[in-house]
Amino acid sequence: MNRHNLRKALCVVLVASLLEPSFCPAQQLTTPAPSTAPLAPGRPVTAPTTSGPAGGRIMPGPDYRLGPGDTLEVQIAGRLDIDRFQVVVDPTGAISVPPLGSIQVGGLGLLEAHRRVVQRASTVFRFADVTLSVSAPRTLEVTLSGEVERPGTLTVSALRRLHEVILDAGGVTPRGGVRRVHVSRRSGDTEVDLLRFELRGDLSQNPFVEDGMRIHVPPKGASVTLTGAVRRPGEYEIGPSASLRALLDLVGGLSLASVESDARLTRVGGDGRKETLPVDLRAALKPPADISLEPGDALFVPPLSVLQDIVEVRGAFGGTPESSKTTVAGKTTIVQRFELAQGDRVRDFVFRAGGAAAYADLRQAVVERGGATGPRQRIPIDLERLIVEKDETPNILLQNGDVLTLPVVEDKVYVVGEVKNPGGVEFRPEFTPREYVTLVGGPTPRAKLKSLFVTFRNGKSYAMADAPPLEPGAVVTVPEVAMRWWQDYLSVAQAVASLILGVTGLFVIFNGPIVK
Repeated sequence: MNRHNLRKALCVVLVASLLEPSFCPAQQLTTPAPSTAPLAPGRPVTAPTTSGPAGGRIMPGPDYRLGPGDTLEVQIAGRLDIDRFQVVVDPTGAISVPPLGSIQVGGLGLLEAHRRVVQRASTVFRFADVTLSVSAPRTLEVTLSGEVERPGTLTVSALRRLHEVILDAGGVTPRGGVRRVHVSRRSGDTEVDLLRFELRGDLSQNPFVEDGMRIHVPPKGASVTLTGAVRRPGEYEIGPSASLRALLDLVGGLSLASVESDARLTRVGGDGRKETLPVDLRAALKPPADISLEPGDALFVPPLSVLQDIVEVRGAFGGTPESSKTTVAGKTTIVQRFELAQGDRVRDFVFRAGGAAAYADLRQAVVERGGATGPRQRIPIDLERLIVEKDETPNILLQNGDVLTLPVVEDKVYVVGEVKNPGGVEFRPEFTPREYVTLVGGPTPRAKLKSLFVTFRNGKSYAMADAPPLEPGAVVTVPEVAMRWWQDYLSVAQAVASLILGVTGLFVIFNGPIVK
């Protein structure tokens, strides 16, 4: 190849380099070099991290206790770059995060561990924003025995609960009982009532698994039968308390069209004969009175034979001595039926039911109507307008069979925007907006944390530094930053440097060396 052709080839290469667009990713991450060595407890490792449910990211709650084997992601955001590390909690409960060193996190809740890492980072960096999240929970061995389809030892995630583990083993056999499941842990032995969890969502009866936990499902115990005007008729195992009032509360109580005063209880006597007794449930179940259940009992509650005008009230009301009470999200709610007089409106039944409770979500009340002869309607009722603002528009006339429901305020704070797992988080009054961001997996690389703002239920928004204490229903928004200022200048500098280099190269090729 002669000198002329060589110059042409070099010219083409330089022109191509000029036309090639320079690339500068927004908020480029700086991570340690990839390693192919196996994970070692307490040592930082690098691995592609995923965001969002599609990537399988785990979202443990604030009460999740860290332990040996948990894989954590530590993100340290400085002024110019972001360092991300994945570390494994070692057998002593410590993690090693360069340049923070060894930090003890074993046995701490996720937020407690986050605060400890933030405290350590504040002694090393002058400006740093730290996020700690769980990338992969540790695995545990749990042993199941008794009336389960596949008894044996299972290896499960530390985020699983007892009910899920039993389902993983095929569930309870038809011969098994769910009201007195025996659980053995290092801290001691307990019994849990899985029926209470299934029907009422009581998480105290569905604990997290622990390493070495033993779960024994016993054979089904003595049972009773509920028939007639009961919300969930059927055969039920007698619980630990053998209380009829507790059982009716568990299954949702009596239906709207029930005659409580004419119930009948059939009981097997000592000689094997069945005897049916009339029972007035209004008196028999009025606290502190109760009926103690015996094996084989059958309760029949007749439905109303004559149409009566009745309205049922449910939810976050103050209640009366006759109210049937239960709990939703730890807050007392009631179910009670009232006779409907001509001209009765929403306000009348709110006061008859003891008024709205302090934790009632006044704007989300609803009246359910119809269903027997036509489509069922849901009529929104804004009780805040009616009770607080004295606006009579929501004070509609009620009809026979209407159900007035007043829900409790949902105890959640919502985190949206540039976070890894947007969604609701259980409200805790002591948590800050920044800690709620940690609970949803932390910010994404495109998050602009300094511009985080909070929107409350009344529609008012505040910057993070100016926001009052959070309350249920608040929304924490993490906005996006497209590119940092220094990256704009870096992109321009790269383009100018490429242009100067190309022009200089072309001059040298076609005109010879600059200096002879």
